[in-house]
Amino acid sequence: MNGEPSGRLGAVRQMFGFGRKMWVSVLVLTAFAGLLIVYTYGFLEVGLDHIRIVRPIEGPPLPNLPDGSSADMDTSQALRPLRFKLCRDLPVSAGYWNLTTADHSAFVDIPQHSDIGVGESVCVRVVVPAQQTVAPMTFVPFPNSPWDSVMVDLVGRNTNTSVPVLLQMTDHTHNYFRDRTHVYEADVVLRDADVYHAEGYIEFRHAKWNAEAFLDPQPFEPEQLKMPDVQINVLDEDGLSPYSLQRYMDLPLCTDSDADGRWVSVDVLPFDASLVPPPDNHNLVWLPYDCRLQRFTYSNFTKCLIRKYPLVHWFGDSNTRRALKKVSTLGAWCTAEPDSLVCTCNDNTEPFPNYKANMRISPFDLDPVAGGAVATGAQSENKSRIVAFKWDGLTTRNSPPWAEYFSADFEERLGRPNLALFGMTNWDTAFESRAFFANEVAQLADVVDAKYPGADVVLRTGQYYCCTSDMDKFWKRRYSRLRNSYFDQTLIDHFKTKFAGSRNVLVWNVARLSERRPYKLREDDLLKCAANHVRSEIIEIENQVLMNALCNNAID
Repeated sequence: MNGEPSGRLGAVRQMFGFGRKMWVSVLVLTAFAGLLIVYTYGFLEVGLDHIRIVRPIEGPPLPNLPDGSSADMDTSQALRPLRFKLCRDLPVSAGYWNLTTADHSAFVDIPQHSDIGVGESVCVRVVVPAQQTVAPMTFVPFPNSPWDSVMVDLVGRNTNTSVPVLLQMTDHTHNYFRDRTHVYEADVVLRDADVYHAEGYIEFRHAKWNAEAFLDPQPFEPEQLKMPDVQINVLDEDGLSPYSLQRYMDLPLCTDSDADGRWVSVDVLPFDASLVPPPDNHNLVWLPYDCRLQRFTYSNFTKCLIRKYPLVHWFGDSNTRRALKKVSTLGAWCTAEPDSLVCTCNDNTEPFPNYKANMRISPFDLDPVAGGAVATGAQSENKSRIVAFKWDGLTTRNSPPWAEYFSADFEERLGRPNLALFGMTNWDTAFESRAFFANEVAQLADVVDAKYPGADVVLRTGQYYCCTSDMDKFWKRRYSRLRNSYFDQTLIDHFKTKFAGSRNVLVWNVARLSERRPYKLREDDLLKCAANHVRSEIIEIENQVLMNALCNNAID
């Protein structure tokens, strides 16, 4: 047979062209590939009836819950010399997806809770087990938004710093179905050295946070979350933290009105408290992490406006009116008793001597000595003119419609401003659908492009809302923490996209200031103040943030 193989083996070799050397090469390559897999992903577990790769599971599982993995590990984490891991590097336990409220309540999971350094992050997850319901699917979330509204903070034991956990849906199909288990997560950066624990609850299930169209707001009936018995110790081991209060006065001045920060007791400041904006009613000051706020007087703010923004168009609702009240009076507030609700919260009946606050269009001129005065004629060279526009957001409740402000003779009547400020989303969230609002925002952006060429733009977010529902039978305002946030983001995203690189667009994030307050203070303020107002002390701090952002590059 000339040494050639015969039978089935010969036929196979002839079909594939394999010789003995080729078979050896294949076996060697296969073995090498197997070793590479084991090296990358874990180790081989060999049993009588199975051979499988075992991947390491980071962090201890919760008691009585099956362990497992729903995603492959991201091995790039091993290249970073850090003590923490991001959520994407910590697999969600496969057993979580099979939980129901019949066998487990909702809980917070912190899969890795070793000590971390300042400025590092910790992964926080919330698991909301499936809850069967026979209720009709009346409420639905926005596209790619959660069925559940969950509020969780990490709270510092010594500083009482509250850091919101901004949860997002994990990448799993269950999160898109109402009656399945939902898992949310966030990487929370902790910048203050302290020992942190989790606090929070479920605000709404089944998308009841989102009363769209003609749906009524739902009662606020929070559901408790089971908290892990763990603490996160954030260390400043070398004493060189850039976020230390000892280094706060070394930071550059703030030129951004959207900077993250924390509330700090005046009693622990290692510097003169008069160097920063005044405290709130609990003796807490707002200090951003990456920049420094200085205390502005309204007289200095007026000088800045005269130099940099001699003509301002300022649109808004009652929250904006309250900000302008301090500007036009050079910081004066109300005539009632300082601690009365009329003074601190519900000042609708208070007199506004410096401009006509109830008019749809009310120009007034600002002087650094005398304050505001109703405009009587041509604009003076040594004053700044503010034209205050009263509107109810971009809603259909405006009469006439908001777009009629911008008639053909708009510039001739009211001038071409250097700064246009728009306060929105309070009324929009309460009374309109998000789709309607998005359409109106697009129209407004086109108007700004056409009517305000070259002007700087400031977008004022709506006020922060949480911890209750507006159950007024007449107004039926559809506020919720999550709904308000999505409306704000719709506004910000559209303007940032449209004017990217072509226009200076600042976000005056007043919601952030209240969101960062200790939970008890958030609750107290909202339950005491009507119409989603904040206390007068918070208005002062909101104004300080704006004045710093606009003027820190414009004052000698």
